[in-house]
Amino acid sequence: MSKINATTTNDLIGNEVAESVPATSASSPIRDFLTGPYPTLVSRLLLGGIFFIAGLTKLNVPETMRQSILAYEIPLPSFLVSIMSVGLPILEVGLGIWLLIGLFVRLSAVISTGLMVIFTLAITQAWLRGLNIDCGCFGGAETNAMGLALVNALGPIGTYLATEKAGPETIIRDIIFILMGVHLFFVPTIFALDNLRSRHNTVEEEVEE
Repeated sequence: MSKINATTTNDLIGNEVAESVPATSASSPIRDFLTGPYPTLVSRLLLGGIFFIAGLTKLNVPETMRQSILAYEIPLPSFLVSIMSVGLPILEVGLGIWLLIGLFVRLSAVISTGLMVIFTLAITQAWLRGLNIDCGCFGGAETNAMGLALVNALGPIGTYLATEKAGPETIIRDIIFILMGVHLFFVPTIFALDNLRSRHNTVEEEVEE
């Protein structure tokens, strides 16, 4: 009889302990939403659109790009400034296209996040030093005609982007874009060419087997 009572008591204690321990395996609705494919689609399209428009506004206007870089008063070698003036807009346009169509998404996310970190650091140091300068993220004194047309098509948002200063608002915006890049790296997206490539590779592997 004592053994039965001891067993019953142990079972009751065990049940109470089990009920008091929170279920760690249960995922929250917010986490479920963020790890779904549709939020990453939004991150991909927004980040891709921003990079594409930003790069297009500065494409083939290297002197404007050069002046924007020099305005930050960062001691960079002149040859590096020249390379950035020509190459950075091309890189931004390429990243924008890759993200918009969903090609090499994780690689694009890594590169775009790295660029955004550099941009954020440059803007932050300019703001902390009290430099009253334009961001230069979407063109400057001279802007590529196609890029300018896209910016103007955005209405008030385009006007804000074209005239924004290097300051707290721009820093916050860039941090959001950094989080989007991290989001894209860790969570698969949808409606992307990468998905078609994965299916094609899977079919080929099954045929070979």
